[in-house]
Amino acid sequence: MNDQAPLLAAVHLAARKLTGTGKFDDLLSDVLQICVEAAHANGGTIYLHDKERHCLQFRHVLPREVAERLTFQDIPDDYGVAGQVFQTRKSLISNFAPDDEERKKVESRIGADTKIATMITVPLMLEDEEPIGVVQLVNKQGGQFDASDAIVLDTVSAISTMAYLNSKLLDESTRASQLLGMGKVGHDIKNLAFALEANVSYSDYTVDSLRDDLVEIEVPEKIIEQVNEIDTTFQELARSIDRIKRYSILMSDLSAGKTLEPSCAVGPMAEAIRMGAAFLESEARAQQVRMVYDIQEDAPMTKHDEMYVFRIAQNLVSNAVKAVAETVEPNHLDSEDDSGWKTVTVRYKYSEPTHIFEVVDQGPGMKAEVAERILAGTARSFWGRSGGSGWGTKIVLELAATHQGKVSIDSEVGKGSTFRIEFPHVPE
Repeated sequence: MNDQAPLLAAVHLAARKLTGTGKFDDLLSDVLQICVEAAHANGGTIYLHDKERHCLQFRHVLPREVAERLTFQDIPDDYGVAGQVFQTRKSLISNFAPDDEERKKVESRIGADTKIATMITVPLMLEDEEPIGVVQLVNKQGGQFDASDAIVLDTVSAISTMAYLNSKLLDESTRASQLLGMGKVGHDIKNLAFALEANVSYSDYTVDSLRDDLVEIEVPEKIIEQVNEIDTTFQELARSIDRIKRYSILMSDLSAGKTLEPSCAVGPMAEAIRMGAAFLESEARAQQVRMVYDIQEDAPMTKHDEMYVFRIAQNLVSNAVKAVAETVEPNHLDSEDDSGWKTVTVRYKYSEPTHIFEVVDQGPGMKAEVAERILAGTARSFWGRSGGSGWGTKIVLELAATHQGKVSIDSEVGKGSTFRIEFPHVPE
């Protein structure tokens, strides 16, 4: 019974940690640490299942320094011992002889300097449910893994799975609430914009009548010029109100899940991109991020919805600023010297027959599998300080699709990311 005490303690510890609050990815790391220590293993890995790609997605490894030497990360969900356990839904203890061929396969696949003598692989699942992943531990100190290890690890995996499913439900509930809130705000703004538009339209009529009356009584030209300036101001105000109106309608449509119907017109795409990015300049400076523009102003005009492109630019730049902010030390945020600040570059050019819009950041970058999840619309914000829902990027994908835009990501861990959208040129 004493031999099982550390394992039972692991179950209680896992239950306490996983029923608390926090990011599930961090909790997964805790689970792996608990399992390794409880089973007296030398190391281990945790994978989560990606249904769309039919693979087991690498999430954490212990010891952490092994991660740099791994020759693989994600693996097919029917490959090797991990794939077998995932498919059969049954834990498996593997004890290898020195010349065992399966042992050689595992060691060569891992690529680290670890010699594996014993291994235990457990599906992350609730009873009679589909597994969500696999946890795998290697090399028990002073012996081999046994049935007691398997029982406790099965229990820990069930607790982990329950926490994962709960976190997904909470996440979906939070996103739904955010969408409902966004739709309500959009509806209220739309009503206010329509009311303001009516007043401005009446004022515009009044200014026109005033100008006609002044011309008839032959007032000085200077007064006519001032009236014309007022008229120009009202026209600009009317355009701004129209922009707000279309923006609020877009928010309402997105929140309601309606089919998006862009209102396209031929015009300069550069203007919408610059305007969307400019809205984030204050936020960027507050995070000690410098905005840099590389925009081809004389690019040929193309058919597009100005508001959709504006929102695309706004969302991508916002995400880029958040990414770069992750690399800024909090104790340096009071510095006014921007010479050492990292940058977000907003780039736009025309390369026949395509309009290319890029947002380049000097943030922490990301792994290829993360970029794939973003492009699939299944990722949420993973920047610790942002607390984002992930809807911003998903909205970008939906808006770009209405313009037949092709979205791609170039990224390297430690060097930053480039989000790129290629819009086909539509001159008419």
